[in-house]
Amino acid sequence: MHRWCDIRVVSLAALALLSVLSVTASAAGNDPVQFEARVLWIAGQTLVVATDESQSINVDLTQVAQDEYQRLRNNDRVVVTGIIPPEQDRVVATSIEQLEQ
Repeated sequence: MHRWCDIRVVSLAALALLSVLSVTASAAGNDPVQFEARVLWIAGQTLVVATDESQSINVDLTQVAQDEYQRLRNNDRVVVTGIIPPEQDRVVATSIEQLEQ
């Protein structure tokens, strides 16, 4: 009986690990991500935003037309659309949409 419990625990742990890895892999691929956030600061081609859950996210603006972000100010609400590169250290934005205040 003890061996059967060990096998079930190992199987459940392996299944949980596979679930986490598949979610991470799909989010870090070329699948677009989109989220609403608040502008913390912007400098050059880097935007830092905070989600409603207070998570700060670095946004790479190199693929976005400058007129989409040049008027952004601190605390503006935006919708960021982009992809997460393999490094998973930022979002490479393809679109920044300012929401009405």
